[in-house]
Formats: sequence, structure tokens, C-alpha cells
Amino acid sequence: MTRRDRALHHFRSSILGIFHAAAPASLHPLASLIADEVGEASETPDLWERVRPQCEHELRKVRSGSGTLARVVEWELVKLRARIKPESQTGWPPVFRDKHVHIGSLIHLWRGVARETEERLAQQGIETFFDVGPWGGFNFVVNLDGYTRMKFARLTLVIGSLPSMPLEENGAPFFEVFMPLYKASLAEEGLVLPEEWQDRNPKRDPSGRLLGISHTYYFPHHTYDNRTFVKVWLSREFETYEEIMVWDFLILLARLYQTTDWAAYKQDKKDVDIRFDLQDFVSLNHIMEGVYQRTDKEEQLLLELKEAFRGTIRERPVLYEFLGRVVKSKWIENLYWAIAGAVLGIRKFERPVNYGLEILTSPLPPQLLIPVKRHVQAYHERVGALRPENS
Repeated sequence: MTRRDRALHHFRSSILGIFHAAAPASLHPLASLIADEVGEASETPDLWERVRPQCEHELRKVRSGSGTLARVVEWELVKLRARIKPESQTGWPPVFRDKHVHIGSLIHLWRGVARETEERLAQQGIETFFDVGPWGGFNFVVNLDGYTRMKFARLTLVIGSLPSMPLEENGAPFFEVFMPLYKASLAEEGLVLPEEWQDRNPKRDPSGRLLGISHTYYFPHHTYDNRTFVKVWLSREFETYEEIMVWDFLILLARLYQTTDWAAYKQDKKDVDIRFDLQDFVSLNHIMEGVYQRTDKEEQLLLELKEAFRGTIRERPVLYEFLGRVVKSKWIENLYWAIAGAVLGIRKFERPVNYGLEILTSPLPPQLLIPVKRHVQAYHERVGALRPENS
């Protein structure tokens, strides 16, 4: 069975289960009709558009979480499209050029290793799908040739997988299959790493079930203040890379929004942790561009922040100045309420919002995830198409 066949089979199973759980019995036949229509599609530009009229007519009034069942179906189709979209196999520049990273080539390498891992696990009777992407703001600062403006210090691969994916305490069976392939692929690109990898940061649900784990190689000059490593983070809590980012970044946003004493914040945190908060806030803004359009002042501040991250922000006066400007600009507040509006359909300050109960839900709201994944996919396709002039 091909990956496309497996993905379509999984979609059919998922959509039938969703309808049986959330829709009245009179609408259950629609699930099979949707699966049939999608299965007959020979191309994948936008599967949602094939079924949108009927879904919105029949499902727009059927509630599911904070949204509608129509949005749940759309989210399943967005995930399906990512799983079955063909990947170009030729014309990719080298991943690394003096530690600058070609984002398109890096993601292509990751997808290749992930899909080979899927195939090998499928041969063991384990069906899953891996959705991959880069963590951190470096992939949002790219030159016209597709290479990052800054040399990489931390190379973090984030992987979402199905909840049914088996996961042992040492990361088996995933890491047993994935890591040899990954290290070999990196070595072919000139990054040879020893066997000194560490399992870190296990994440568990309240029952103790392992939801995710990371596998990390720390470079010899790694310190708390100057962090430099290669990391793989696998999650079976979330199926997509974007969900993992949204979850972690929204926790950060809620924490920043609820901070009222910024003097105490600076006193309680090390400079490096403030720097990472600002860096993650920049990343959050980029992935939320499908949800929130920055003001001109915020856009200018973003450009200055990204320039400062090339070096000067390590100086405390510069760091504190940028923190103060971000707070004073109401940028945190504006983004917070834009996300609340996208999820809950409310206006700024219309009523109190509990991010933990209303936004950071399980599953995350599809009306937030859909524009995020569409935007991030489109962005990576654009930067992935960039090439050096002599290639």
C-alpha cells in the first residue's frame, strides 16, 4: 500500500469516526460521500474546495468544540493534502553552506527520512504519518538564495505523529529506525555527528502515558547561555508540526500577556531566557500571519528585532530596550486578542478569556490551525523554491 493509499484510508476512517461522534445520524452518510469525493481526486491543489459547498451547507450549524463540524472536516483535509502532496526529488541545493542552512533542502531531507521511516515501520505493522518542520526563528530570516542569514546554532526538527504511534521510554521504535537514517543523511551533507545523543524532556499526560520525547546531540561548546545542539522532538500528542508550535507558543503568549510586573520579570529571569522569550514571540508572529496582520509599527519593530538577533541583542541594554518596546507597543495584547477572536469570534476586551480552557484545548481549535498550517506550508514552499544564482 502506498503512502497515498494509507493516507486516504486513514482519512476515511477518521472522518467516519468524527461524524459518528459529533453529527446527528441523518448526516452520517455525508462522511462516506466526502471520503469518496476526495479519494477520486487526481490532483491535490485544495481538497477542501471539492467538498466545501456541501460541507458548509450541511455542517456549518453543527457545533464541535468552539467551532463547527465544517471546520473539523476542513482541518482533516488540510492534513490529508500535506500527506499526499508529491515531493520534488531533484534540484535541491546543499543543505549546509558554512553552517548557513537552505531551509527548503533541509525540510526536503527531513521529509525524505521521515517517509522512509514510515515505510519501514509500516513493514512492522505500525501505521503512522510523520509531519516535520523546523523549530525556531532562524527559518524566518532567509536570504534570496534560500539560505538562512545566520549560521545555525540549534538545529531542531519537530515531528508530529498519530496518537496510535507506539512510543517506549527510550523512543523506540521510532528512534531506532529514524536516527540511523537521519545521521547518515546529515553526514552526506557534511554534518557528521557522534553517537553521544541524549534522551531528554519526556512529556506525559496525567495518566503517565508518554506523549513525546526528544533525542539531542549537544555540541562540545554548548552552555546554558550559548545553546548549540541538534535535536529531534517526536510527539504523538499532536499529528502536525504546526500544532506543536502553536501549543508551545500560545503558552508563551498567555504568560507574557498575564505579566504585569515587567521589572520583576527581568529580575526573575536570566537574560538568555528573556532573549528566548522574545525569539519565540517573533516565531509566533510569523506562524500567525494567517490570523493577525501586524501594524506598521509592529512590522518595523519586528524587522529591528530580527536584525538585533544577529548579535547586538546579547547586550543587556539592547535586550531590555527591545523588551520594553514590545511591551509598550501593545503588540502582545494585540496578538493575544486576535487569536481569541479567531477562535471564539469575540472582539477585544468583549469578555475575559481563559486561554487554558478556551484556546489551549485538546484538540486545538481547527479554526486556528487551518490558517496557520496553510500559511506555514505556503511560506516553506516559497523559501524552498529559492536557489543560489549559480545553481
